Amino acid sequence: MRPITFTRIGLAAALALAGAAASAAPVTTWTYSITSAFDTDPSVTTFVSSGTNPANPVNSNTSYWVSDTLLQWGQKSGSIAAGTRSGLEITNTPATGTVDTNGVFVAANSYTHYNNNALGANSYTLSTTKIDSVLTLYADGFEQAFSTAYSVYFLETPNTNATCPVKETNPCSDIFVLVGSFGESFVYNGYEYSFEFVSDPSFTQLTDAQCVAAGYEAGCYGFATPEGQDYTVNFAFRLVATEVPEPASVALVGLGLLGLAGIRRRKGRQPG
Repeated sequence: MRPITFTRIGLAAALALAGAAASAAPVTTWTYSITSAFDTDPSVTTFVSSGTNPANPVNSNTSYWVSDTLLQWGQKSGSIAAGTRSGLEITNTPATGTVDTNGVFVAANSYTHYNNNALGANSYTLSTTKIDSVLTLYADGFEQAFSTAYSVYFLETPNTNATCPVKETNPCSDIFVLVGSFGESFVYNGYEYSFEFVSDPSFTQLTDAQCVAAGYEAGCYGFATPEGQDYTVNFAFRLVATEVPEPASVALVGLGLLGLAGIRRRKGRQPG
């Protein structure tokens, strides 16, 4: 029977530690929170006259109203429900709950564009805005493991714009562009987790003309909302896990193999 050496014991221990690290289970269920809000800075959320001539003054019977989750514009005595104001609203915020690793998609926030056309001549209308969102994950219900931010930019295209983006109709559909960490991943306790975002209706790669019209480079992603229709986009996400080696375990295995190689070299130099 071959004797058990310290080298063999060290290598076995290293392999055992590596095996234990590799067999560590991923987090089964996470607690999550997703909060969205408009950036209400006047330089970001802007309103203009809807008149075809930029020199036309804004109708004094119209105005706009701003909050963290609802933007409205149109007749002072009107309402979104009556069709005399348009609006952009964030709902289901904050979205909270649990998400299972490698499980089904869970709900995030929703955005609704109330696209009415009885606002009055030369009424105020939204020109640009930005929605800032933060997604936070908690392991075991309390330990914050990861947080990421993403944004959605909105551009209201002029209804009588004669240079609508390619494949758009006249009046132009309004454009939403998604910017942020939709493909970001993170490592937690030996596993890499990646996000998969979807929306209903689905966001897609916009045409080059749409991206340029919205002020972005070709290849951007988002969606367009048709004029005269209410349009709601519901976001959802899920987490997918992939096992990664623990650096400490890899180092231990390497040291064990180096030690075994050294013993073999010394044995090879012993006289026969």
